[in-house]
Amino acid sequence: MIKSIFLSTELDVETLDTHLNKRYSHNSLLSFKNDWNNFVLFCQLHHVVALPASTTAIRIFIEKQAKDKKLSSIKRSLVSISHIHTAFDFKDPTKTAQVKVALGKIRLDKKDDNKQTEGITSVMLDKLEALLSHSVELKDIRDLCIWHLMFELLLKRGELRDLQLTDVCFDEANNGVVKLQECYYPLSKGTSHLLINWINASQITNGYLFRAIDRHQNLSDKHLNDSSIYRVFRRANELLDLDIQFSGLSARVGATKELAKSGYSIHEIQEMGRWVSPAMPNQYIGNIERSERQKSRFKTKKA
Repeated sequence: MIKSIFLSTELDVETLDTHLNKRYSHNSLLSFKNDWNNFVLFCQLHHVVALPASTTAIRIFIEKQAKDKKLSSIKRSLVSISHIHTAFDFKDPTKTAQVKVALGKIRLDKKDDNKQTEGITSVMLDKLEALLSHSVELKDIRDLCIWHLMFELLLKRGELRDLQLTDVCFDEANNGVVKLQECYYPLSKGTSHLLINWINASQITNGYLFRAIDRHQNLSDKHLNDSSIYRVFRRANELLDLDIQFSGLSARVGATKELAKSGYSIHEIQEMGRWVSPAMPNQYIGNIERSERQKSRFKTKKA
């Protein structure tokens, strides 16, 4: 075998195919080749040998990958490294206890990542506004207003769903105020404008503020349900062409993170978001340990 080719980043699919012990599809070979070349490049940058690779090199490699790769991609990289070591009759460095422990930790970390809802940001909202601000489609006008309103007021899905037209009022300068749980929340100029635009375009005169819209631009008289709100945020995901998944909580999560970065305390954010406990805002900004303690304390009080 021409080992030198495998120690460069020039390995091609044809060469790989002739040296592996089993036959694989072209797509699998392409994945193996890309994974291996990435690993070789990593080894070159760190001045370590790629073939045979040390357990430490494998561990550091997957820990680095974990910063921006999915768990499935990391596992596939290990499979690729394993196949090539087997082809050269080297001991498989991916099967060691050290690598298994590192992979287990990554799996747990990724599990926590998956539980955490992706937050929408003010920068993303600006991009969405640039995309849709001139549209006359009811759906565009409604969704743009929903994204901004939920972000600005840290709205829960149920709060958005239950909003009535009578919960909104404007002064002579068109500055908006929204009533939530007997409290009044002022809106920014931008969000006030989007809300006025929605009310005018929808021609709603009473009842629910946000409603479903059919393909013929007909407005329902019923409120949005949780599935509808989820689809509104999934649409934001598609428009922004992001490799993440938004949900109905994304505005609340994103706003919490931005408020924390701006210097607001957890208790201030808790009050603004109408949380009973500071547990969830702590979770949203990454204070998982503190969040779990507060959840436990709250459950004890309720009991």
